[in-house]
Amino acid sequence: MIFDINGIRIKTRKCSKSDLNFALKLTRETLFPFMSKYFKPSTEKFRKDFYESYKNTLILIKSKIRIGLFQIEKNRNNLEIVKILISPRYQGKGIGKYLMKYFETLGAKKIILQVWDNNPAFYFYKKLGYYYVKKIKHKIHMEKIIK
Repeated sequence: MIFDINGIRIKTRKCSKSDLNFALKLTRETLFPFMSKYFKPSTEKFRKDFYESYKNTLILIKSKIRIGLFQIEKNRNNLEIVKILISPRYQGKGIGKYLMKYFETLGAKKIILQVWDNNPAFYFYKKLGYYYVKKIKHKIHMEKIIK
């Protein structure tokens, strides 16, 4: 896939095992700060999870530079956003918003996601029409009905 987002041309490709260090660095920059409030994030657990799910992940590339990744899963009429991570350098440029709107075009009746309760992305999702469903431990479950 190729996206043109506010003048930024972004391609996607399937994630491979060689993306492990990129994905770990990106996760350390974007998620570990929120997770670490509750427990010490484990690089070993990250590696194990990565090798179990990398085949379902897409890498975002701008001019041969990896700038993010996402993983979505379609379950019946629902689409679950398993993860969406954008490099801090590219946050605030409309990439996340564009992807979230793109996910709405994939034929799901409802999109579901989870966000850490201390992650300001919660407000980003609220602005896009997602609503609070429940909180389990430190994660807020959100969803949006697609019309």
